Amino acid sequence: MKILIYLIFVLLTSSQYSFAVIKRHDIPAKNYEVAKPPEYLVDMPHEGHGVLIAPQWIVTVAHTIFYDYTGKTIKVGNENYEIAKVVIHSGYTKPDESLFKGDSKPLMNFFKKRDDIALVKLSSNVDDIMPIKLYEGDNEQGKTITVHGRGATGNGLIGEVAETKKLRTMNIFQNVIEVADGNWLSFKFDSPSNALNLEGMHGSGDSGGSSVIIENNRSYLVGLSSWQSWNGDLSLFKGGLYETNAYQVRISSYFKWINTVIKSN
Repeated sequence: MKILIYLIFVLLTSSQYSFAVIKRHDIPAKNYEVAKPPEYLVDMPHEGHGVLIAPQWIVTVAHTIFYDYTGKTIKVGNENYEIAKVVIHSGYTKPDESLFKGDSKPLMNFFKKRDDIALVKLSSNVDDIMPIKLYEGDNEQGKTITVHGRGATGNGLIGEVAETKKLRTMNIFQNVIEVADGNWLSFKFDSPSNALNLEGMHGSGDSGGSSVIIENNRSYLVGLSSWQSWNGDLSLFKGGLYETNAYQVRISSYFKWINTVIKSN
């Protein structure tokens, strides 16, 4: 049950489960495929993603940090780097086991109140990759985002297929930010009649994936894939269905915290 609920975003997939992201059931899976992901996107140890935002710093969601990663290596571009330090936001906490039983509302409230963000410092600078710029504005609502991930697959009709997470195929999806409130951005996985051509959601294994907008021909990081909502009994949870809402960490809300941590370290 815990792994089921904790799948936290929306999912990447194909009609025969051979491609990642949760996508529209009526669009060819190959349309979501990515031959080469952006260089600033980093695979975290074990699962999930991070994003290079400064020569020596990666931002990710805190729940991708399963233990102290200090001293482990992480691949950025074509090179391996040692992790020098991990800074988890003081507002991040792990849910009690009791929250994963019964009605979903207490767990959803818990997710919404916590600060699911962390920074990873590398032992040396990444000199051959341009970090992505952080979005500072507060007008994210209505903007179209492009999101990368290599998590579980599925589509809006059948939802996420958990076994496909091991495929780790990189795809993209797009969506429109409907709500920008406090520390969160949220969007809905619309059914085809109201959807974008590459409409989709993040799924299990996509945590920390980059949510990007383009302004004046420049890419900006606006969010990080974090979790998706569910109404009702948690035993009935099925991720990645049409009309489900997904939540991303709102980078603009943490802009000052990010810069304070980097400057103080």
